[in-house]
Amino acid sequence: MILRTGRSLRRHKGDIVRNPASYPGSRSAFIPPEFHDAVDVAECALDEQLEQVQRRYAAASRAASRARFELDLLEKRDDINPNILEQARRQRAAAETRSQQLLRVIDALEDRLENE
Repeated sequence: MILRTGRSLRRHKGDIVRNPASYPGSRSAFIPPEFHDAVDVAECALDEQLEQVQRRYAAASRAASRARFELDLLEKRDDINPNILEQARRQRAAAETRSQQLLRVIDALEDRLENE
């Protein structure tokens, strides 16, 4: 169980872990809620967690690139239904958003590594 207390996170054993998202002026001022567990890891697992998030970011970046390429191809054709184009645009936007979220998590983890 993790209790959020201001700028720190308190684990059930009483350990306090800084929450890098709570510091103003940080490059990672906002971390999406689904990634809070990725940022709040024990120090011994920080490097491993960073590697995992970097792999996820690489996959998300490839997916965003692929979605942009597919959208470009679809937009060049004149026989494509507008609904299909809109779906491709939404997929591209979602892939780019996911990539940016993971990049913010990487920044937060790297900041934490530098500060420890």
